[in-house]
Amino acid sequence: MARVAAAVLVAYLAFVGARLAVFEGDPSAFIAAGDQITDVAATPTPLVVTDGVSGYDGQAYYRLALSPWTDRIHDHGIGFTRPAYWQTRVGYPASVWMLTAGGRVALVPTAMLAVNLLAVLAITVLAAAAARDLGRSPWWGAVPALWAGFLVGVGQDLTEPLAGALLLAALLALRRERYLVASLTLVAAALTRETTLVVAAAVVLAAGATAAVVRIGGPAREPAPPWWVGAVPLLVYAGWRALVQARWAGVVPDPPGDNVLRLPGEALAGYLSSAAERPEPEWANLVLLAPALVAFALLGTAVVRRDGLLHERIALAGYLALLVCLPVWDRGQAYLRWGCEPLLLGWLLLLGHRWPAGARDHATPAATSRLGALSVLSVVLWMVTATQSVGYPLTDGPGAGWWAWS
Repeated sequence: MARVAAAVLVAYLAFVGARLAVFEGDPSAFIAAGDQITDVAATPTPLVVTDGVSGYDGQAYYRLALSPWTDRIHDHGIGFTRPAYWQTRVGYPASVWMLTAGGRVALVPTAMLAVNLLAVLAITVLAAAAARDLGRSPWWGAVPALWAGFLVGVGQDLTEPLAGALLLAALLALRRERYLVASLTLVAAALTRETTLVVAAAVVLAAGATAAVVRIGGPAREPAPPWWVGAVPLLVYAGWRALVQARWAGVVPDPPGDNVLRLPGEALAGYLSSAAERPEPEWANLVLLAPALVAFALLGTAVVRRDGLLHERIALAGYLALLVCLPVWDRGQAYLRWGCEPLLLGWLLLLGHRWPAGARDHATPAATSRLGALSVLSVVLWMVTATQSVGYPLTDGPGAGWWAWS
């Protein structure tokens, strides 16, 4: 496993090194701050701030890493547009705050990068361990770590790497029937990125379905975790979200809504139609979108072919249903990030399982073939994404990336 982890770490360090070279070694460039949100004259230490844009999510996590329980709209030179939304995802910035002994400003930009690199390393080790448990090569563990959505997370100080590591740890704990560990890890994952609660909900549904089958006299065809494993993180998150929203209710009485869902396939079809009419400005995104769609389709086969365990299949179906309803297809940064959790589930399902008890490996040859195809697609997407995003958010000059959004 050490060689797998070392190989993945070298790949990420090469990307990080190239990105630092573009910005003269300044790790604050990973925060992707924009002058419409961040006032560089008021920040506690100098930050790389791009003119004329609002920047991206990393600047909110940077501010929370300085003060996770803040109750001010404007502080440290950065304003919140959706403070309750950001503070609900406290896991990543709180981890940085603890690592820097209470948010020491000089250390925070480097620590944000370090936490995400460690999270990618954890994904690699956990995935390699899962492969080894099934008698497979630990090199299969490089596949989820090299999903391009995690690369975007590293490159822009986002929540996906840490949330992914916690989610994968919970999934492996569920497979090993370490239910208390799984539940607590899902709590941590939910407080880092609430989308991981799809797995918690799937556990509750699978437990209920299995209990219903047994109650009417049918056989339990596969193991199901106890219902409380998923219920605890759902309840903890609900309480945390209610608390945070109550704190900000009087400060921001009418925050922007979070519901951006469309009819299934509507946003994707609309984007492909517009891209067909004007392909030139969209070519860079289309280069990513084509293999990403094939990868998502491969993940979907794990549900249709009933690979893996029931709660895993339910969770993957939920993630893919959510994905096709999101208006994210006009920018690879978004759909690659949303693909992180379904990628982890689909990869685990295709990898195989040990059910019935004592079985060495219940991955079919067809699943192994699909896993190989997914591996190739992941590597291609990672390399293209790394090339295109090394200079983000620059729009011109050496190392400029193509995805400079406001």
